[in-house]
Amino acid sequence: MQEGMTCLEKRIMTRNPTIPMNIYRSCPHNNQVTLFQEMEQFLQAYYDLIDDCEAFPLWKRKMQEDLGGSVSFLAIAMEETLRDKTVSVSAAFKRFDSEK
Repeated sequence: MQEGMTCLEKRIMTRNPTIPMNIYRSCPHNNQVTLFQEMEQFLQAYYDLIDDCEAFPLWKRKMQEDLGGSVSFLAIAMEETLRDKTVSVSAAFKRFDSEK
């Protein structure tokens, strides 16, 4: 899961408009719709793991410590202007927004 999130973070960075010569910006796999769907899947997978560890507080804490930072980075990678829209269409983003 960690490797997938790192790869997604790098793909999100390719959309940075301050780097004008980035050849990956035009890649069809780096559009906002695809990136949002993948971010949502990682966020949901993280919450599924957290929920599965509910009866095991030490494992839950380990998941939060090991994956929480990367998951938070992905979740806040969406622009603040899109926050209301993402929260309204995604249960995972809504949960993240309520817990932050």
